[in-house]
Amino acid sequence: MVDGDLLLLLTEKELEQDLQMSSALLRKRFIRELESLKIAADYGSVDESQLDQFLMSLSPELSVYTYQMLGMGLNRSLLPSLTDEMMKTVCGMHNPIHRLKLRQAFKHIDDIEVAILSKQIDVFISYRRSTGNQLASLIKVLLQLRGYKVFIDVDKLYAGKFDSSLLKNIQAAKHFILVLTPNSLDRLFNDHNCEDWIHKELRCAFDYHKNVIPIFDQHFDFPADTDLPADIRHITRYNGVRWVHDYQEACMDKVERFIKGELNRTPSIGQQQTSVTSSASSGAQQRKVSARWSIAKTTQKCSVTRQQHSEMSNNHFTSTASEKQRNKQYQPLVIDVNLPPNSYRVYY
Repeated sequence: MVDGDLLLLLTEKELEQDLQMSSALLRKRFIRELESLKIAADYGSVDESQLDQFLMSLSPELSVYTYQMLGMGLNRSLLPSLTDEMMKTVCGMHNPIHRLKLRQAFKHIDDIEVAILSKQIDVFISYRRSTGNQLASLIKVLLQLRGYKVFIDVDKLYAGKFDSSLLKNIQAAKHFILVLTPNSLDRLFNDHNCEDWIHKELRCAFDYHKNVIPIFDQHFDFPADTDLPADIRHITRYNGVRWVHDYQEACMDKVERFIKGELNRTPSIGQQQTSVTSSASSGAQQRKVSARWSIAKTTQKCSVTRQQHSEMSNNHFTSTASEKQRNKQYQPLVIDVNLPPNSYRVYY
């Protein structure tokens, strides 16, 4: 009886000798269907290093060796160490062209891995674990609900060690979100050797020209420019999103506009000053116009009242009912304040 494990490892020789499949044509047809099954199989439960995905990116026909390579304990990090002999004996790779493709890939393995990751990541989220873990996780979930593929580091980084695979994820991502919470940049003070991991991630994002989007906690304030390393100092001039938990949907709308390029992330200082000056001038001008309009309206109303009052005092004939009503509209309002409250009399 052949189970799934044995099926994926069957060779043509075993088909002929052990399963008594004497017809060469039948064996070839069986092997062809078996290779199609191997290519279509999902190895996710046993392939933590995504070896199959790497082989598929090189050529789908290389995926037929995935199960045997995983069974021998191979992963992506060990691939560059494989020799030609090991590919034949350990991986069952007897086709010399397949071995050549794999050897050529080893020369550009970093570029290939970044190309693979770029299909899996839209947004990379960087944050200070001690103060920004909750906000970063919330932003990740909200972005995923909007259909974005998000990478966030959830594994602990030990002191003195930085996981270089994070840099590849940054290179692969199109957008880089920096979650800034209170004291999140304190470790960057005088970090001229780039030892802090936020420093490394942010510099990598700048080096590869990623769309950097800062998200500011309500209680976050930037330190002085001179306190930050020169290579990332210009982050203080970036536009971003001030996060307010009560209006998180509105905040996410603004984040999405930054992702889509609808908002300018890096206005120049001159533009900022021009905008502020223009806004202030516009506001002052509007107040002046409003004041003039108010004064003119008051003056006009008072003129009309005085003119009407004068006409009434000069006229000695009896007014009609409509004229009385018209005159009544322009008479000043007089209140007798000598009466007790709620008993005011109004005279026209």
